[in-house]
Amino acid sequence: MAAVFAAGAVTVFFQLILLVTKRTTTSFAVACSLAFSYYFWASAVVAEAYTLHVFLTGLTIHLLVKWDKSQGNRLLFAALLAWGLSFGNHMSTMLKGPAVAFLILRGLQQNRISAATILQAVPAFVLPLTLYLYLPWRYSADALLYAISHSDSFGLGPSRPHDDRWHVGDLNRIAIRVIDIRLQVGK
Repeated sequence: MAAVFAAGAVTVFFQLILLVTKRTTTSFAVACSLAFSYYFWASAVVAEAYTLHVFLTGLTIHLLVKWDKSQGNRLLFAALLAWGLSFGNHMSTMLKGPAVAFLILRGLQQNRISAATILQAVPAFVLPLTLYLYLPWRYSADALLYAISHSDSFGLGPSRPHDDRWHVGDLNRIAIRVIDIRLQVGK
């Protein structure tokens, strides 16, 4: 998925620069410099959250710039939705807050948007943040106890036969086992 989001990020940045400069060659050069940069490429070939963060950041900025140049408010709702989704991925997303607030306040000042429209757009931002409710919800269902109770007797492998996934209980048992071994060696 990292490669898919990396390709999406390059496409979004191409479209963003094309929207701002209206020059295809400049947009292509910027997109290629992003696509072939060492750190971006290194993130695109491993299973990490960085390419999704770059994609959602670019998408949010692209939608906000497009909204700023257009008359409708649907792009603002989409930008706030993308911004809310990016909070579920990487908390450095909050650094975009002043820019988003500036564009919305400028829209208010220019009478392009009303306070009622902003209130209607709030659910688009808050809805993706409900992803954070998943952890307390699963904790209340004793998911941690299930993971711990299904570990093997030695705590050195996956919980179930023919299952190569590691669970929380497996990692806890391995940590306890390592501490026990260190305590025995220290005696």
